[in-house]
Amino acid sequence: MAVVAAAVAAASVAFLHGGNLVLVDTGTHSQRVVLRHAGIGPVRWSGDGKLVSSGGKIAGGPALPTAQLTWAPRGETAAYLTRAGALFVWSPSRGKRRLLPASWGAQAVAWSRDGRLAIGRSVCHRPCGIPAHREVWVWRRGSLRRIVDHAGGTPMPARWDGRGRVIWWLWPGSGSIAADGVAVYAGTRRVGAMLMYRDYLTACGRGLAFASGSDRNSMHGKSIVYDGRDISRDRSRSWTSPSCNANGTRLVAAAGKENTQGPWSHEHRAVWQLLPARRQLTRPPAGWTDEAPLVLHDGSVLFVRTRQTARKVDGRWYETDRGRLELWRHGVLTRVADLTYTSNELSGASLQYYGHYDWEQRLAVRP
Repeated sequence: MAVVAAAVAAASVAFLHGGNLVLVDTGTHSQRVVLRHAGIGPVRWSGDGKLVSSGGKIAGGPALPTAQLTWAPRGETAAYLTRAGALFVWSPSRGKRRLLPASWGAQAVAWSRDGRLAIGRSVCHRPCGIPAHREVWVWRRGSLRRIVDHAGGTPMPARWDGRGRVIWWLWPGSGSIAADGVAVYAGTRRVGAMLMYRDYLTACGRGLAFASGSDRNSMHGKSIVYDGRDISRDRSRSWTSPSCNANGTRLVAAAGKENTQGPWSHEHRAVWQLLPARRQLTRPPAGWTDEAPLVLHDGSVLFVRTRQTARKVDGRWYETDRGRLELWRHGVLTRVADLTYTSNELSGASLQYYGHYDWEQRLAVRP
């Protein structure tokens, strides 16, 4: 199927709103819908910024049989796992190609900048006891090479860092156990423990930054570790969602007062700059929290000012997350767009979980 590329300006954000995938230009604030009935994400851009997807649906293109696409950092190639577990790659020029059958045991993938694909593997034969072949492999141009063996759990590649190391989580085989933190590795070396959120982990130049700390409560005990050292240095706050520029000289994060008890949906985080010098960038009004900060190419910071409310309809609770997409530039805040997301308690698609707001799944900045 021919793909109609999304023609967008350089500073564009794709986000889910009202069930549709919408593009907004951060300069002009103009918006347009590019995909209707877009589902719940994750929203992702192709490496060249010409294609945008939500889940397995590509705007102007096919709907692939998967829950999410992992786009290569360059060009228009996406990797995905089918619901049966087979690994495919797709591009508009070559269509879809199977790399590995479902029986191989691929679990998660991550692209490097030079076109290598890290693949986490775990093979479970029915009835399943301890899975076999718990490894990390690297695929490139048709060949496979194993780089991690006997992981002690299921390795889940998340990204690569600037040193060419695969960054992966060690999935313990239980969602309940994983909710309280997992080990994170760079290649074969364990570098810490963290919650399995993509916005808690980022490559900063040749370094790696992540929100360190176990306990599923994101308002408790989190610090920002950058290249092996704690740069948040403030235990009175819990620090989340690090983001940096390409060379790692500027790093921001979201932080709120340390809170071990909740209640959830009453977070009050602000965006802080930690590098090159510490300073608080935003001050949200009461009832709002600043979430998911992203450093843009020009050094400005995009984030979502969020407020969650709940109501009961016909005996069922519904959560509504109202988001204001805000741009911080040279100390001035500009509202770019409004985002709204509603889910019911039984949908399994709630935006907020123990104080973490999953905006990273609902929006993405064009590369």
